[in-house]
Parts: sequence; structure tokens; C-alpha cells
Amino acid sequence: MLTEMIIMGKPTADIGADHGELAKFLIEKQLAPQVMASELGDGPYMRLLDGLKHSPGREMIEVRQGNGLTVLEPGEVVNVVIAGLGGDAMVDILSRDWQKAASYKRYVFQPMSRPWSLRRKLSQKGWPILEERLVEDNGRLFIAISSSPGNKPYRLSALEIDMGPLLLWSENKLRTRYLKFYLQKYRQAYLGLLKAETMNVSLLDEYHSKIKELEAILR
Repeated sequence: MLTEMIIMGKPTADIGADHGELAKFLIEKQLAPQVMASELGDGPYMRLLDGLKHSPGREMIEVRQGNGLTVLEPGEVVNVVIAGLGGDAMVDILSRDWQKAASYKRYVFQPMSRPWSLRRKLSQKGWPILEERLVEDNGRLFIAISSSPGNKPYRLSALEIDMGPLLLWSENKLRTRYLKFYLQKYRQAYLGLLKAETMNVSLLDEYHSKIKELEAILR
């Protein structure tokens, strides 16, 4: 899924590369001429080196140790893939230097939690959401978001921030399941707020609006 969202044939960085599977795939399938794979901690960095040790095309994969985009020079690659982190951590990586972050043309994110944090920041900075994908693996739904640097902030509705402006209206076969998951989540949160000792009226209204809007979409 992630490899289909990059700009093909261009240098690519995999930030937080784990065992280097993405880097190996990109080189083996000739989807990128060069890949920079990074990890932060000593242990993950050594595991990454070990995972790539006998990989075909190893000379086209450069392994670096460092935090986020600090391992890259401005404009050094075209694609940046950041997967396996939470949305807050992804925002933190970008926010350390937005000017440097904007020197790379395409980002592919796979947030494992709090994707709304990433979408909110992208919209505030004016980075368009180019594509959103939804896949299932071992019974769990995963999303991927591609974006590119921009400078025209735009508004997303509360539902679009939570669920994705493109996924919300996509024809993906998993869409209904995805929407129902969020609907159940909203209903549980709403009931929890009703039972709270101190009633948060504004939050109740927000969840009520989301529930009604999502119910209308699912009809």
C-alpha cells in the first residue's frame, strides 16, 4: 500500500525503518533508485543493519541513525515515508523544522494512532491530503495518508479530521466497517459523558453532531 503512494523512481527515505523491509522492497522492485533507512535508538539501529545485511541491492540502501528528518539534508530525497508511529509523533517530526520538511515533495504516513492529530496539523499548515487508503491486516484496519508541502491552509470538518476527508466518501470496500467503528466509538463516548459527574455540554454537543452526521452518511 505505501509503495503505491510514493513518486515512483525517485530517492526515498524511510524514517523509522524497523527491519528495513520497505527499503528492500523498493530496491528489489526497482521502485526507487536509492533508499535512506533510519532508526533512532541503538538497538533498533543495529537490528536495521542486521535486517539489511544480506539484502540484494544493499549498496543502494544507506542506513543512518538519528531523530526524524535530522538524518536528511534538505531536498536530499523526493519521498519521505513515516510509518508505525502515532499521529502526534509524526506532527512532532515535521514541526521541528517546517522549512526543511517542505523540501521533500511527497510524504506517505501510516499513523498507528491519533491520525486526526496529523490531519489537523496538515490542514493548518496548508499541506493538501492527496490520497488516503484503508487496508485490513490480521483483522485490524490500517490507514495511509499521502501529502505534499503547501502553504494554503484549509478547513476540515470534525468528521473529516477524525476519519479522513477522502476516506469518509471513498468507495473502499472497508469503508462501511470503518464508519461503523467510529460510530460505535462516538456513541460510547457520548454515553460516558452523560454518566460523568460533571457534564461537558460542548463536548456532548460535538459528539451528538458527529453521531447524527455519521448516521446520515451510513443510511
